[in-house]
Amino acid sequence: MNRILIGSNNVTIGKVKENKIVIDVTYDVNLLIENDSFKEYVFNVNNANLNILVTSLNKDKVTYEININKANVSFNNVSNSNNDVFLTVNLNKEDSNITVHNSVIADKKLKYIINVNHNKKLTNSFIYNNGITKEDGTIEFNVVSHVLKKSKGCSVIQDSKIITLNEANESKIEPILLIDEYECEAKHAAFIGNFNKDELFYLMSRGLTITKAKALLTNGILIGTLDVCFNEKEILRKKLEKEWR
Repeated sequence: MNRILIGSNNVTIGKVKENKIVIDVTYDVNLLIENDSFKEYVFNVNNANLNILVTSLNKDKVTYEININKANVSFNNVSNSNNDVFLTVNLNKEDSNITVHNSVIADKKLKYIINVNHNKKLTNSFIYNNGITKEDGTIEFNVVSHVLKKSKGCSVIQDSKIITLNEANESKIEPILLIDEYECEAKHAAFIGNFNKDELFYLMSRGLTITKAKALLTNGILIGTLDVCFNEKEILRKKLEKEWR
């Protein structure tokens, strides 16, 4: 698929109004967003495959709206800034699918509010949140998945994890399933805690220091899970290394 950098060198592929950009997608494309040109993004995806990678350093809250009409969207967000993120997904036609991968490092309070609306039958949503807290960081993952009545055959998956590397204990996960239809699949999982001691012990028994062992596990949680190509993962991994020096 084509790879397009949004907001770079004044290159845009959508309608812009102040800090808002509206992008209509009708063909398969990869979009890379790596700056703070806009505070509000709207994607209208029709009969296409869209992969979005966000590595923005925004310091203000950012909102994303994704309207999916018989299309497949993969939304990947990697952040080590302290901006709150608000994401709304509307699955408006049959055979519409969304996969979300949020990978977050927080050293201050950070909030992610995600709303997924299954407006038609045979739609699927897979939401994966992975966070690491350090210093004064806390993370709140608030995910609401709503399946409307008569939206049969939907699949709804939520999986959120926060690894706490600090003493702060205010991190929170709120998985909310609003299911108004019997004939669908819906489940969620949530975890808040430190790294698995057995995994750390195994890595250290192979000669790694505790710092390198945690860095390796962090890389696996935040980067390894993303739905992006190997080259993008390598670029992100190198950026991530700076967090643990």
